[in-house]
Amino acid sequence: MRSLSPLLDAVMSQVPWRPVIAAVGAALLPLHAMAEVDAISVEDDSGRTVTLSRPAERIVALAPHLVEMSYAVDAGGQLVGAIEGSDYPPAAAHIDRVGSYRGIPIELVVAKRPDLVLVWGSGTPASLIEQLERLEIPVYRSEPRKLDQIADDLRDIGRLSGHDVAGEKAASRFERALQRSSQTLSPEPRVFYQLGQSPLTTLAGGQIVTQIIRHCGGEPLFEEAPVLVPQIGWESLLEAQPEVILAAGADDRWKAFWAHHDELPAVRDGALYTVDRDAISRPGPRMIQAVREVCQALADAHRKVKGAPDRAPPLSG
Repeated sequence: MRSLSPLLDAVMSQVPWRPVIAAVGAALLPLHAMAEVDAISVEDDSGRTVTLSRPAERIVALAPHLVEMSYAVDAGGQLVGAIEGSDYPPAAAHIDRVGSYRGIPIELVVAKRPDLVLVWGSGTPASLIEQLERLEIPVYRSEPRKLDQIADDLRDIGRLSGHDVAGEKAASRFERALQRSSQTLSPEPRVFYQLGQSPLTTLAGGQIVTQIIRHCGGEPLFEEAPVLVPQIGWESLLEAQPEVILAAGADDRWKAFWAHHDELPAVRDGALYTVDRDAISRPGPRMIQAVREVCQALADAHRKVKGAPDRAPPLSG
């Protein structure tokens, strides 16, 4: 392109560009190095690396347990969108909804201009996650299948949101409570966790509820089932002879189903226990409440049958 100013050309030709370029490059190197130092990288529960150039300021959480985790690490104020059903802590009620379990429109999520989306690995539609990644929106997949992974997720979300210290405190608090709640029962009571009633379903190994039962000294029945939510036939249940039956609910009405089945040890001995529905279904910081409830139930059932105390955890602390 022809220059519009011969005088400008003459002046520019006299500038020693190589030293100038070298000087500018040297000046930019510290900034580049700083950007690398400030970058945040964590590995999510799917094994993928999530990298942010700076802490997320606008976060969308697509599962109730991820909302709870965000508040637990002091990042609640950065939530700009959440899924319906995210009702804890009470402040979560004021977060704009971007969908429900019936569907999450990508337009509602993108409209929030998030710099981080927290998703539930097996609960958030895979197609939605793929769309977010195509739009180059960072996605963190949470899928705790073991109790200690809850602490890992708290640390990760704390780091990604710029609350490293709060994340570490929340994670350490959960780990200490988990360590205190552990108990041993001998022999291990056979435990049936009732998920659905008609048809009768439970949760198999690989699901965190079975981890809780093991943590509390019990033997989770049907742990080896080939699917996460197996349907259980009556004959199989009779053969398994559960000594404890657990179910999540707001009250004890579910127990009426078992009223006339004294052929099961759990029914005959009155070892049917209700656990908090939200605490046991959301793999977040409140899951420690479910752990304590299950441990207390198993210890109580064991005393009824054996008549001897075991090492049971306190319900609080």
